[in-house]
Amino acid sequence: MSNVTIRDVARRANTSLATVSRVINDQGNVTEELRREVLNAIRDLDYSPNHAARSLVKRRTNNIGIIVNNLHDPFFYDLLRGFEDGAQQTSYDVLFCSVVNGEAATKEKYVRHLSSGVVDAIILYGSYLTDEGAVRYLRENRTVEYVMIENDIPNVSCCKLLVDNLGGAQDAVEYLIRHGHTKIAHICGNPNKKVTMDRLNGYVNTMCKNGLEVRENYIQHTSVKYCSGYESMQRLLDLPQPPTAVFCSDDAIASFAVRAALDRGLRIPQDISIMGFDHQTILPDRYRGPDITSMEQPLYTIGLESMQLLGQRLSAGEPQPPVTKLYKTHVVEMETVGPCGK
Repeated sequence: MSNVTIRDVARRANTSLATVSRVINDQGNVTEELRREVLNAIRDLDYSPNHAARSLVKRRTNNIGIIVNNLHDPFFYDLLRGFEDGAQQTSYDVLFCSVVNGEAATKEKYVRHLSSGVVDAIILYGSYLTDEGAVRYLRENRTVEYVMIENDIPNVSCCKLLVDNLGGAQDAVEYLIRHGHTKIAHICGNPNKKVTMDRLNGYVNTMCKNGLEVRENYIQHTSVKYCSGYESMQRLLDLPQPPTAVFCSDDAIASFAVRAALDRGLRIPQDISIMGFDHQTILPDRYRGPDITSMEQPLYTIGLESMQLLGQRLSAGEPQPPVTKLYKTHVVEMETVGPCGK
C-alpha cells in the first residue's frame, strides 16, 4: 500500500483533506469521533508518509522531550549527563528544549509542540512559579506521560521528582551555627522560583528554632541574574554590623558573593564564611576563588532516574499510579566555611 495518499485517507474516512491534515498534525478543531475515523483510515490503509504519521498509528515515537531553563547554564552539566545516560539505558531518544529565563509563553509553546505526537513523554524541569500554564495544558490534554522535576504544583497528579530544598536549607544553616556563627545572612535566588522560597523558609525556620535574630537587612534579594549576588554581598558588608556568615540560595550566587568579599580584602573563611547550595560542578564566569562549601543535590541521579521512570511507565502497557520521590541533600565541606572568629 505504498502508493496510498492523503486523498485515499480522506475518502476512506469520508472527510476533507484539511481535516485529515489537522488530525495528522494534531491541530485541534476536529471532533473526537471524526478524529477516530481518520486514525482508523490511516491504520487500515497503512498510510505512513513520514515518521510523524506512523507514530499517530502506532502511538509511539520512541522520543522523550526534556524542557529546561537556559540549557547553556553550567548548572545543568550533571543533570544532562543523567538524562543522556538514562536515554542510553532505556533506548529512548531525547529532544532538548531550552527556555530563556523561564519564559512562560515559550515553555507552553514547547509543551504544546512536544505533546502533539512528537514525543511519548515529557520531562519538565524547573520550579518557576509561572509554570502553571504549561502544566495545566499537560494535565488537561493528557496525550503524553510527563514528569515534573523540582516543581510540586498542588492538585496536579503526575510523577514528581523533588529535592528537599527546605530541609537542605535548614541543614546548611545548622552547619553554620555549629561553626559558631550567630549573625547569619541569606542571599535569595531568582524570585520566580519555588526553590527560592523553600530555601528562604528553611533559613528563617532554622534561625528562629535556634533563637537567633532574623534581621530584615540580613535577607538580600537578587535579580534573575546570578551576578547580582555581588551587589547583594556588598550591601551586607556595608551594614554597621555585617554578618559573619552568609548562606546563598545557590552556588552561582555564592561565587559572586565570594568575589565581592575578596574584592573588599576579606579572607575566606577567616573573616567571613560563605555557603552555597547545589554543589555545582562548573561555576559561571571562570570562577577562580576557593572551593565553595555547599549542599549537594543529586542532579545526575535525578536525571538518570527520571528517564528510567518514564521508560518503565511507557513499557507497562497500562496506566500506572503517579510516583513522588523526595531527594535529600547533604553538606559538602570545602573551603569557604570556618569557625566564627568574631
